[in-house]
Amino acid sequence: MKTNATFKHLLMYYRNNKCLLCIHAKSGDNIQIAQYLGALDCLYWQALGNGLTNLAKGIRRTITHSYRFHQVRLPCHPFEIIATIETRPDNAHPGEQIDIEDLIRGAA
Repeated sequence: MKTNATFKHLLMYYRNNKCLLCIHAKSGDNIQIAQYLGALDCLYWQALGNGLTNLAKGIRRTITHSYRFHQVRLPCHPFEIIATIETRPDNAHPGEQIDIEDLIRGAA
């Protein structure tokens, strides 16, 4: 039962931070983007620590998918992952219009 309550709690914060990250990625506020990326990273580790592997995978996909839309990066990601994401042909370039629906749909 504790796992169910933990899952609901983490899921609520994940959804909230994901939406706020989308809003600030569109506005280009790097400080707020860094704040919400850090919050998502913290939720990732909490999900892993509680045995919620699928939720953790979804959070990690959201973080890496969001890299297409802003220049802020978490230091805990290996360079190979970031380079792979940034060299894809469908990658958004700085200054281009961000499709907020694509970012929201992007993961999990």
